[in-house]
Amino acid sequence: MSIGMSLILAVIAGMLYLTRRLCGDMMLERPIVVCPLIGLILGDYQTGLALGATFELIFMGAQTIGGSVPTNMVVASVLGTAFTITTGQGTEQALLVAIPAGVVSSTFEIFAKTVVSVVLARADKYADNGNSKGISFMFFVGNFIHFLAYSVPVFVAIYFGMDAVAGLTESIPENIMNGITAVGNVLPAIGFAMLLNSLGDKKLFPFFFAGFLIVAYLPAVNVIGVAAIGVIIGLLYVFNDKDEEKSDSVF
Repeated sequence: MSIGMSLILAVIAGMLYLTRRLCGDMMLERPIVVCPLIGLILGDYQTGLALGATFELIFMGAQTIGGSVPTNMVVASVLGTAFTITTGQGTEQALLVAIPAGVVSSTFEIFAKTVVSVVLARADKYADNGNSKGISFMFFVGNFIHFLAYSVPVFVAIYFGMDAVAGLTESIPENIMNGITAVGNVLPAIGFAMLLNSLGDKKLFPFFFAGFLIVAYLPAVNVIGVAAIGVIIGLLYVFNDKDEEKSDSVF
């Protein structure tokens, strides 16, 4: 891939991180957003959309809570989508690139957090002296370090390593690739398990199984139909809670 396109994808990966830091978590780092965006830039939006849905199933339980560092979804989504579109490989080969890339890239984020701890110590000194400009400067320095933790791995992997990865996947024996395909089919189930584990509320489990039964036994209802039913149930809960609050306020 050209150096220009590699830089564009690297900057996008870094900017997706900054949106969470500067604008609040708008979920722009989710694969369902990242993969179609990369597909649109590379001229294959349909493949990007399909990969976004697949990767979202796998990473839906991965959440950045507190100081935790889960698998880097942005780097995994960007590299997996770029690899699939540029090489014409399938979803299984995309997983072969995306999963290890996401895990390895999380170490870059850990390193960035370690370096930023030094920056924060400097910011504390500025705060003690009442230097607001120094605090603001340290804030931008810390975010720039995290920006590099996302953009540098993407640029290096795309510009220098894409051909090597493509050659590696083509040399994998068929029986091993079949095993990778089987593992890829199991990963969405793991993603669901992680999501259910993070929910931790038994009151929500009936809705999960209700959605499963609707899809399994009512083939006329597609995913959009199930999502619409979920929205209606959610609205009913919101309206009922408001009615209960009004009744409690009366008494």
